[in-house]
Amino acid sequence: MHLLKDFSAILTENAPLAPLTTFRIGGPARYLFRAQSEAQLGEILVRLEDNGIGFRVLGGGSNILVDDAGYPGAVIRLDGGLAGIDFNGARATVGAGALLARLVAECARRGLAGVECLAGIPGTAGGALVMNAGGRHGYVGPLVRSVSVFDGARLREVAGADAAFSYRSSSFAGKVVGSAELELRPFPAQAVAASTREIMLEKRRLQPLSAASAGCVFRNPPNGPPAGALIDRAGLKGAWVGGARVSQMHANYIVNAGGATAADVKRLIEKVRTEVSAKFGVELELEIDLW
Repeated sequence: MHLLKDFSAILTENAPLAPLTTFRIGGPARYLFRAQSEAQLGEILVRLEDNGIGFRVLGGGSNILVDDAGYPGAVIRLDGGLAGIDFNGARATVGAGALLARLVAECARRGLAGVECLAGIPGTAGGALVMNAGGRHGYVGPLVRSVSVFDGARLREVAGADAAFSYRSSSFAGKVVGSAELELRPFPAQAVAASTREIMLEKRRLQPLSAASAGCVFRNPPNGPPAGALIDRAGLKGAWVGGARVSQMHANYIVNAGGATAADVKRLIEKVRTEVSAKFGVELELEIDLW
């Protein structure tokens, strides 16, 4: 296929996806591209559209559950320049493939405040922008000055003020992000590092960060207790299906306790949804993305 000829250096067929996800679950992708630049990413997107091939963009592999049969289309991983971070004073230009852990650490080292709220969140900048990552310590949305988004092979710039950031969402859902410019605040490096450490310690106490999971499974309902509290009150901590378990540490996490399949996780998700609905009348919505 002509598709393979032009991209052979960055393309793998029938590539295992489980090792590339934080759940460590799922079958192979028909095609796996490792895009190295925005220009190359644009070329890949055009070629896939011309050939009628569906695609997904893979960041750090968190917040997703890949089906046991895998993904029948193309998966694009953002590497090379698409994972870069460049600083100009208090502004950071961040590639969509840049790891959040690296961004947080680099900002702390340089004495730039703002992204501490992303400490302990797995994944990449692109995913963080799409879902407005963050928590009670803050969200990425207010830091965004602009975002480069693809329309086919063409990049367009969207101002942060026009990105419609809200709880776990933005106007970039379903779009391919290339990079973003963040506006940070100069602050004493020791203070930024200390704040980052405190947030990490808090998360390690409350969340199973070392377990194989996709992060929080359900969105918090707009009114009432958070999803984790509802699941806990329903007596579902430790509930299991096959190798999938509801975490004893944080009930909004499902962990791969060993040998879990996507089918196990999906069945456990439905069990949790059914029992929470029956006991509290709340319909839990998924936060993770099913591939």
